[in-house]
Amino acid sequence: MLSSAIKATPTITDSRPPARGGTLFATYRPRPSSFFVGNAEPSLDDLMDDPIVRGLMARDGVAPDSLRTLIDEIRARLR
Repeated sequence: MLSSAIKATPTITDSRPPARGGTLFATYRPRPSSFFVGNAEPSLDDLMDDPIVRGLMARDGVAPDSLRTLIDEIRARLR
C-alpha cells in the first residue's frame, strides 16, 4: 500500500465561462489524504462497522458473525 493516499481535487484555472464551443480546463493537483498517512490502515472492526461495507455484505448475503468467525479461523491457521 502506498505511504499516503492522494485525492485529485479539480482546481478551475479560469472562472470565466468557456467561449461558445470552447473548453473549460481544470488542473488536478494531488491532495494528501490524512486517513492513510504513515501507511496506517483502518482496523478490521472499523471496516466491519462501516455502513457501506454492511450494506454490501447484506446484499451479498454475508452474515457479519460468520465472516468474523471465518477471519478468526484463518488468522489462527496463519500463526
